[in-house]
Amino acid sequence: MKHGINPFCLKGYNGPVLFCDRVEETKLLLENANNGVNTTLLSLRRMGKTGLIHHVFNKMNKEKQWTCIYVDIYATQSLAEFTNQLASAILTAFPQNNSVGKKFINMIKGFSPTISYDPLTGVPEISLSYSQPKQYEHSLKGLFEFLEMQNKHVVIALDEFQQIANYPEKNMEALLRTIIQSLKKVVFIFCGSNKHLLMEMFNSAKRPFFSSTQPLYLDVIAEREYRKFIKKLFVRGKRSIDDDSLSFIMDWTRGHTYYTHALCNKIYAQNVTDNTIEDVYYACDSILKEQENIFFQYRSLLTSAQWHLLKAIGKERKVYQPTSSAFNAKYQLGNPSSVKRSLEALLGKEMVSRVSAQENDYYQIQDCFLSRWLQRL
Repeated sequence: MKHGINPFCLKGYNGPVLFCDRVEETKLLLENANNGVNTTLLSLRRMGKTGLIHHVFNKMNKEKQWTCIYVDIYATQSLAEFTNQLASAILTAFPQNNSVGKKFINMIKGFSPTISYDPLTGVPEISLSYSQPKQYEHSLKGLFEFLEMQNKHVVIALDEFQQIANYPEKNMEALLRTIIQSLKKVVFIFCGSNKHLLMEMFNSAKRPFFSSTQPLYLDVIAEREYRKFIKKLFVRGKRSIDDDSLSFIMDWTRGHTYYTHALCNKIYAQNVTDNTIEDVYYACDSILKEQENIFFQYRSLLTSAQWHLLKAIGKERKVYQPTSSAFNAKYQLGNPSSVKRSLEALLGKEMVSRVSAQENDYYQIQDCFLSRWLQRL
């Protein structure tokens, strides 16, 4: 890493040097894969699931006995789109210029594929065009059977896996479970940020994936480790940051991976050699001012009741009983039934999260920067 490059990257995986901690989570995912155990990886959005997956893949690729495939299905809306996304990811893992890639191309020729390449990234995109859903089911099964036939073991990460619950094909969970349970050389990591939906999918005895994986919840990184990591990257860039600044950063961002990285990125970008709390305050103010227009737009997208509840939750930071008379009276939110409807709407829009804690569950604004901005109003 060159000293002039900002080490607090906000997208992609940039190698182990710029990856913070997650030692135990990495160890568990590696152990599960090596023992043929599927994993469900859950966390709040932007907590670092994708980075962890690629960190694990980086280690597995060095062992030469694994093929690692990452599939983000967040934007998919049907079995057809899921199948196309998986086929594209397989072709990325097995390029056409190697022997396995050529075998894959020959195999999918029977599926009448259209193959194109993203002009910017060069990533292949495969589209299968069928008139009947059963044909996509057949193709999906064929894709997994191809992976099962390879000399290497395969690990597939299906990111935002809860999306399949929204597909029009109501048998999607049963279809995937039927295919997956017959595979011996393919291991899965099912990832998602909708904890309650994923827990329902994997913990309900009525659902096909019941008790089929080991759950792993990705929480915030331990503050001590995160502080050491931040200080180390500043030192590598021939800069310093004091302990008061580190304490403020961890509190202001709740230790949430993305927001902590984003704030540190902004501080580092200010190009100050010896960073103090005043430099951190300036960076925080800059971030909120940059996003203020976006935050104001939220007001026009929400009802008046939803906006006032959002603002109240932001000011409180954590709300344990959003329908309580004390909370409603403090912020003049109206009757409990109205608050409940607004809360359900904000949860559905993923603007508010329900967080499970040892003492009691609580609600908070998902976007840490939005929460801090609301506290100023």
